[in-house]
Amino acid sequence: MRSASFIPRRGVWLAALLALGASAPDPAGPPPAPLTLDWCLERARETNPALAVSAASAAMARARAGYSGSLEDPRISYEASNVPAHDRDFDSTPLSGHQLMLRQKLPFPGLLGQREQAARAGADAADSDLGDRQRSVAAAVEAAWAGLGFAQRALAITERNVDLLRQLTRIAESRYRVGSGLQQDVLRAQVELTRLIEERLGREADVASADARLGALLDLPGTDPMPETAALEEAAPVPPLAPLLERAPERNPRLAALRARVTQAEKLRAATQLESYPDFDLSAGYRVRERVAGDAVNGDDFLSAGVTIRLPIDRGKWRTRVAEQSALLRRARAQYRAERSEVRARVLDTHAALVRSDQQSILVATGLLPQARQSLDSSRSGYEVGRVDFPSLLDSQVRLLEAELRLVRLQAERRSAFAALESAVGEVLR
Repeated sequence: MRSASFIPRRGVWLAALLALGASAPDPAGPPPAPLTLDWCLERARETNPALAVSAASAAMARARAGYSGSLEDPRISYEASNVPAHDRDFDSTPLSGHQLMLRQKLPFPGLLGQREQAARAGADAADSDLGDRQRSVAAAVEAAWAGLGFAQRALAITERNVDLLRQLTRIAESRYRVGSGLQQDVLRAQVELTRLIEERLGREADVASADARLGALLDLPGTDPMPETAALEEAAPVPPLAPLLERAPERNPRLAALRARVTQAEKLRAATQLESYPDFDLSAGYRVRERVAGDAVNGDDFLSAGVTIRLPIDRGKWRTRVAEQSALLRRARAQYRAERSEVRARVLDTHAALVRSDQQSILVATGLLPQARQSLDSSRSGYEVGRVDFPSLLDSQVRLLEAELRLVRLQAERRSAFAALESAVGEVLR
């Protein structure tokens, strides 16, 4: 049973470590044998590059939200004021002095609040994007793990069938030597054996390819092949469809991210509207002066204060900028509606695939596979006593091979379909 979140809270994670004890496999170490799904998921949590990128993006957005509502830094300036050009000193005229100025920009009221809210909505969206990436990586890891398990088992089944076909070939050769068999049976067996050996080569390539896909998701640098995976069978029942459709719009992290993007676009449009109003620069100065003969204030220092107002007189420019933000808001809302429809379609599709996989697995495991085994046993016994011809025997062997491969493929497909359904709904269902 996996945790309800792909990256658990720190307290849950520490409790899990204590519960597992020292025997728990180390995700930083080599893959365990057999290769479990839990180990792969834990390894992906720690090392998957795509997750690292999303986590860094979320941290960056959260940090940006921390300063987006702040005032600009004040500015201090120094000016040597009214210094005569001919002697360049400060005691020739009462106007000369050392001027210090402090300036602070003040935006229109409410603008900083809208910017901060927009940044916080962007941070929420980035957090939800991280959750969506966690779900998609978890689904991809389980699908890759199941794909590797299928490839490994398909290779083992093919190797068993190669051995079985070699036995049938020896039987055909023995019958031919004593005159009770046909040469064409021997030739046909050899052709089928060659075809099956060629298929085994393809299965070996499939194992290597599946190994590489899973290794890339887990960021495994080694070149050693993966151990054989644990059992592919998944006993969790298929959840009912109606509650999934009801919960998916609220639980799906991609939809949560898009809702936050809508909020962000609303706040950015409001901020742009406020930017079209005047802002202010407040300034305060202090002039240090020398005592000069004839000075009416006998060398007292001067104070000054002022305000500068930005005049946004080009209203066309600001209407255009607001129109741009309005278009971005409409796009964000449309993206949310489109994704909501897509999520519903994915839930319906993956749930149907899961139900179909269950039904087919039951049919193959309880009907087709036992029947194929019985048919092969019967055909082999009949061939040895001359009641069944060799083509029928080969047909029985091929049907058994196909049934065994079909059952393992359905088990792997069920894993992938369950992972895809969890990703679409946005929660763990097993």
